[in-house]
Amino acid sequence: MAALRLPRAPASAALAGAAVPHRLPPTPAQPPPMWVPNTAHLNALLTAYGRRGRIRDAQELFDRMPRRDVISWTALLTAYADAGDPDSPRLVFDDMPRRNAASWNALLTLYLRAGGGRFTAAAHALFAKMPAKNAVSYGAMITGLARAGMLREAQAVYGEMPRQWRDPVGSSAIITAYLRAGELGMALRVFDGMAVRDIFSWSAMVDGLCKYGTVSEARKLFEAMPERNVVSWTSMIRGYVKRGMRRDAILLFLDMRNEGVQVNAMTLSVVLDACSEASLVREGIQIHGLIIAMGFEMNVFLGDSIIIMYSRFGLMVDARRVFSFMEQKDIVSWNSLITGYVQNNMIEDAHVFFKLMPERDAVSWTSMVVGFANRGWMREATDLFEQMPGKDGVAWAAVISSFVANGDYVNAVRWFRRMSKEGCEPNTVAFSCLLSALGSLAMVNRGLQAHAHAVYMGWVFDSAVHTSLVTMYAKCGRLAEAHLVFSSISNPSLIATNSMITAFAQHGLAEDALELFNRMQNDGQRPNHVTFLGILTACARAGLVQQGYNYFETMRSVYGIEPNPGHYTCMVDLLGRAGFLAEALEMINSMLQKDYPDAWAALLSSSSLHSNLAFAKLAAHKLLEMDPYNATAYTVLSNMFSSAGMKDDEEMLKIAQMSNMASKSPAYSLIIQEKTNTD
Repeated sequence: MAALRLPRAPASAALAGAAVPHRLPPTPAQPPPMWVPNTAHLNALLTAYGRRGRIRDAQELFDRMPRRDVISWTALLTAYADAGDPDSPRLVFDDMPRRNAASWNALLTLYLRAGGGRFTAAAHALFAKMPAKNAVSYGAMITGLARAGMLREAQAVYGEMPRQWRDPVGSSAIITAYLRAGELGMALRVFDGMAVRDIFSWSAMVDGLCKYGTVSEARKLFEAMPERNVVSWTSMIRGYVKRGMRRDAILLFLDMRNEGVQVNAMTLSVVLDACSEASLVREGIQIHGLIIAMGFEMNVFLGDSIIIMYSRFGLMVDARRVFSFMEQKDIVSWNSLITGYVQNNMIEDAHVFFKLMPERDAVSWTSMVVGFANRGWMREATDLFEQMPGKDGVAWAAVISSFVANGDYVNAVRWFRRMSKEGCEPNTVAFSCLLSALGSLAMVNRGLQAHAHAVYMGWVFDSAVHTSLVTMYAKCGRLAEAHLVFSSISNPSLIATNSMITAFAQHGLAEDALELFNRMQNDGQRPNHVTFLGILTACARAGLVQQGYNYFETMRSVYGIEPNPGHYTCMVDLLGRAGFLAEALEMINSMLQKDYPDAWAALLSSSSLHSNLAFAKLAAHKLLEMDPYNATAYTVLSNMFSSAGMKDDEEMLKIAQMSNMASKSPAYSLIIQEKTNTD
């Protein structure tokens, strides 16, 4: 055990016992010296203020600093730059007694981030004056120029960059610049020539191949990566989603989880999109559960994605529940819910939330206009449009397309003219709607003028416009012009091909329709349900019963397309026209939706064509059960009774009376009822 240390005794016993006549008062204890923060500490605090956006505190601290070094000045400059102030940093920069590379780079990055002609030019001038550039300076300059669309200038800066600095920062920047411009080949050339690659260059190339190359090439490069982070995984998953390979995206996400890579909000949002687009309800609900388990349920961005997903599933109760539980809601949250209600034809609910919105933007107004129009409530749609504070091209196009969808082609043309007169530049969507309206009105001369305007505007290569041109000419009976437009397209879209097949079918050119169908498959295009509607129509018009039946069967077996009521109606028409009325009736009875009016109307038409009163009566009675005021059913039956010499028949007289009543069917008025309860 250590010895106990006692207080020291006085030096002399005499002194210890002697009286002291004049004892001096004890010296008061001095406080410890005050801690004065050094410049490094103050610089750290200054930087923290800047990152938190506390600009006033940063400036006051800077003004009180006893000593400032170049780091202090750069921290203040960066604080103003991060706050989005493009002018104050230059004043700080000009006052700096000494500058280093970080100071120059901070101002350079600010100018490039601000963008626009003025700041890009200022960045160019600053970069030229820099006394000592480094890899960061070159990388920032290349990225900023590429973002401004100045690829050639970015290339020039990369060419000036010393070779020892190019990899990986400069090369990654120019790769991103090339990919931003869609120049995949140039990006690959730089990537292949890199001596040193980092995870950013690898991830950029994976993303670029997904966008502009093939997914298989992107996956091959992804698998070759020496290391992968959340960005590279998310890029590959997004690539699958964008190419419609949603199940592959989900499987890759599971691989990502199995490898222990920490996902972020962007990854989860992409996977939610995959689930919603592929109607993977069970998987989507599981991803929602994972988001809650990972503590992301309060993320507004993910909350919006979940609302969109449930809306696409048609689960609006769940979408509403997610919306209600969100502590923070932005305008996207409101718009997502309203759009979901509109897409699911729940217009009254959409209108309630539209009125409750704390603020509205163009998307809010346009969604509600489209909702009214989808119900056929064009007066309410146009009234709401007139109240819209800022009418953009999207809103105008929505109204014009709504007139087309509701068969009011005259008003579609009028509103397109009004759009131009009121100073809103027509876009390709509105122009495509105009072409559709002109085709439906058979206004071929106006259509020719519109075509000339499309050429002048450079719109003829737009997928929607050239497809609408094909359809417009076909509807006007100008099949040669339709085919000429279609043939001028170097790589026609599936929509354009479908339009041409439909045009051939409607003009009775079944052989041309089938030839184009075979050619599109040879070119790698996969037919969809619209393609088969055109093919079955062509077979029906040409009486190709066996071929039509074969195509109908291959929809499921070869292409995995489930026939919808429209396809069944084409088959009823095909069989009925050929006189196979019993088989046509059997086709209707095999439908899931047996009360589909168009199918029974096709059977009625075929029965009339072949003067088969028994089948005509059956088809007419089915139509009248669905719509007692169907004048066509009464008229066809009446004519058939008359042709059969049954004018005095009691049933004939009853049908004639009902025909007169049906021609005077009552009108309907529309009243929008608003809910008062938002629960």
